[in-house]
Amino acid sequence: MSVHLHRKTKPEFRQSLEQEFEQFLSQQAQRFNPNNCLKIDFHCHDHNSDVPDELWGRILRLPETWLKTKKLVSTLVANGNTAVTITNHNNARSCWELKDSGVDVLVGAEFTCYFPEYELFIHVLTYGFSRDQEMVLNKKRQNIYDFLRYAATEDIPVILPHPLYFYTRNEKIDLSLFEKLAVMFSRFEVLNGQRDLWQSVLTLNWVQSLTPQKINEYARRHNLNPATFGVDPKQAKVVTGGSDDHTGIFAGQCGSWLYVPNLQERLKTESASELALEALKKGNIAPFGKIAENQKLNISLLDYFSQVATKIKDPGLLRILLHRGSTWDKIGCFAVSNVMLEMQKHKKTMKFFSFVHDALQGKKPNKLLKWQVSKDYKFCIAQLERIADSKRNHPETFVETVNDAMSELFTHLNQLIAKRIASAVDSHQGVLLESFSTEELTRKLEIPSQLTALFLGEGKRQDNMSNVNMGKIFDNLSFPVLISVILAGSNLASTRVLYQNRNLLNQFAQHLGKNQHSKRALYLTDTLLDKNGVSTSLSGKLKEIQQADLPIDFLICHSDAQPEAHLHVVKPITQFEVQRYGEQQIRIPDVMEIARIFYAGGYDRIVCSTEGPMSVVALFLQQMFNVPSYFFMHTDWIDFIKHTTDLNQFERDRVRRLMRALYNRFDGIFVLNQEHKAWLTGHEMQLNKEQVFLTAHHTQPRDLQVQRAHKDVLIPGATDATPVLFIACRLSQEKGIFDLPKIVALARQSLPELKIVIAGSGPASDKLKQKMPDATFVGWQNKKQLASLYLGLDLFVFPSRFDTFGNVILEAFVHGMPTLAYNCKGPKDIIQHEENGYLEEDIEGMAMRIVAFFSEPEKQPQMRQKARQRAAEYQAQPIMQQFLADLGLDATEAYKQAQPETPSADIPQQPEPFPLYKLPQAETLSTDKPLLNKQQKTVA
Repeated sequence: MSVHLHRKTKPEFRQSLEQEFEQFLSQQAQRFNPNNCLKIDFHCHDHNSDVPDELWGRILRLPETWLKTKKLVSTLVANGNTAVTITNHNNARSCWELKDSGVDVLVGAEFTCYFPEYELFIHVLTYGFSRDQEMVLNKKRQNIYDFLRYAATEDIPVILPHPLYFYTRNEKIDLSLFEKLAVMFSRFEVLNGQRDLWQSVLTLNWVQSLTPQKINEYARRHNLNPATFGVDPKQAKVVTGGSDDHTGIFAGQCGSWLYVPNLQERLKTESASELALEALKKGNIAPFGKIAENQKLNISLLDYFSQVATKIKDPGLLRILLHRGSTWDKIGCFAVSNVMLEMQKHKKTMKFFSFVHDALQGKKPNKLLKWQVSKDYKFCIAQLERIADSKRNHPETFVETVNDAMSELFTHLNQLIAKRIASAVDSHQGVLLESFSTEELTRKLEIPSQLTALFLGEGKRQDNMSNVNMGKIFDNLSFPVLISVILAGSNLASTRVLYQNRNLLNQFAQHLGKNQHSKRALYLTDTLLDKNGVSTSLSGKLKEIQQADLPIDFLICHSDAQPEAHLHVVKPITQFEVQRYGEQQIRIPDVMEIARIFYAGGYDRIVCSTEGPMSVVALFLQQMFNVPSYFFMHTDWIDFIKHTTDLNQFERDRVRRLMRALYNRFDGIFVLNQEHKAWLTGHEMQLNKEQVFLTAHHTQPRDLQVQRAHKDVLIPGATDATPVLFIACRLSQEKGIFDLPKIVALARQSLPELKIVIAGSGPASDKLKQKMPDATFVGWQNKKQLASLYLGLDLFVFPSRFDTFGNVILEAFVHGMPTLAYNCKGPKDIIQHEENGYLEEDIEGMAMRIVAFFSEPEKQPQMRQKARQRAAEYQAQPIMQQFLADLGLDATEAYKQAQPETPSADIPQQPEPFPLYKLPQAETLSTDKPLLNKQQKTVA
């Protein structure tokens, strides 16, 4: 599935990288006469790479590849390689076996060497050594300095492969490491077929920047002698290429041209391997090949995982426990091994994985298979045939075809999963998804004590885990689920491998002063076009982003919405509505489609604003791309559950712990009020204070074309003098709307003419109409209709203790309508008591303030003016600038270039407006205007 970006400008980061590297390769292709060049892949592996560097591979006893030597050599030759080498990890067994059988091969190996001061293992490609020298090299690789000095003494050429990729995230790595590498190596692999284009371009520019002056300076700084490593600072660094292939799929498609003068004549008397070694020592090398971002590694890992699924053996629990590694490494390996071993019991799944491996090698599934599989899976066979056919095409076409086919297969399988789940729910004893209450779901959400004891070490195990029938659990997992997990896992792993050292890459780019990753955020949300306050605030944020062209884009999952500037739209795999919660649709997105958009858009951070499916996607992207992620907290779910369910404190605590686990996965949390910030950083949620940012929603300019509503039109028998309350919100229990009948009834004891207009819709609409038959219900209103009501009515009443901010309060303020609310959360940070509204503690206090407001009409104009002034403090630019700054993004230049919007003449503008998060908390208990105590709260 193709990715369409909807922004003002096309993302330039990856395009600029591609153009720069293509220009480099074009120059390299013109350096030598092809007739005098050998073609070699300096970096490839076969089955003798049987002890991987990755910790999990060693724990699980998995080789890096099962590829046979004969298959690798035939692939290299088929791809035009005229000289052959195999660089297995820490051994040259395959090379010796080939030489013993009479095959000409340049002996090579990729030795893993230890850098003592950094506690780091790095790879060194090494060539042309003897059997005896191999033994010495394996001993010396325990210290990189000893290894390289020995190689230089013995005239054994070495190459530093993928210089910016390491098999660990090591906090000790800094730029001094690369200064030493510049002194210690003459040859650098700048083209690696399994690595990311960004790494390759950074490596290229770094190597080309290494002047003799720099190398000598680094040598003095670190007390190193270049000559002892066979390095001449006066000689330009040599750049090489290799495929780093482990599967035989891409072997020989990337590599190096080796220039040998009078090549054809010399081949009559000398072997290709001898001439290749000569050219390597002299540095007559020009890289060739194509880097396809993470796509090649994704295909390689898919092939690898497919083989792991069919070939993995039980590593043994005791072996896992005694192996080197952290507790979580061991838990992860234990889980993976059990999943894979259980999968092997599913014949259908195992056959599919073997078909995937065959298709990637160019072999189609058996023709009879189409007639044997069910209708649901014919699509899978068609995609495998498509992949196998593309193997005969151009390598780039093959890569594109495989990734497209796997993407479409993933989507198809997830749609099938959704269809089957819906069918099962509908047919299972008549139980519909809508019937599941929050109470039921919460009470079922209990982590078994055995797992808690095993993984978290809390308490003692009281029950025997043998009671858990893992085989039965996996038997209940369907074929499409298992395949989807592997497809998603290969995508996640391939990208994670490339970006596990993202911080180092950013630091390196900053040091070079070029190729710095674009700084852009992708904002994920489950609601943007729905009829609720969150959607309203997000729509306002999107509008400001579009007007100022800020470095952040929204992404939503929606069936009908159309993409626009700064807005991506993906279609849901499935969607459903939980009737209990009214109009809110739950939409399940295609996580891999979003991952492609993230990658292609050059984003490097994530924002998520809803705890639904998009939060899962955000955490997936966080792990996949190793990027910072932030959560924008709109809703107090603990309060929601408290007001809408009968869960007890123990059960609510269960939800709180789950939320705490979720929020702790994010690098930062944005909150909309001081109370929420204190709660998140307090003992209940235990987030770091530096992790929680206070922000606000901004106001929208008033539409001066809107005319005020007339009371006599809205309310039969009303006049301009009739006191009218107004409320606009989602009509649901947690909004406190059932306090309204009591509040109005108490106030009418002193104001019998008091009326109320209620705008909005929701699950409690009918019940509220029964309790307030004389209220005027106008239903859901658009922005212009709401503006008219704000302008024409008197006092906004907001009985919610649930809202974390209160957009409707600001909307009322923009139009000069004072607001009465409870003294809690969002409202108390916005309303200035007795200046632009009132803050009260209970129903009696609310009723008293309504009477007071209408009893003092001379104060109303001033309160309306104060409301407009308060609204002016919530302007978009300062709020968005601070929001982006907390994300690590700079919006200054964008706002400089954006055309300033003419402010509404009806809203007084501050000379230097500042947002809520820079204000002290609004005083709710004014020292000169105290709230009345309960004895004083009598209705006049």
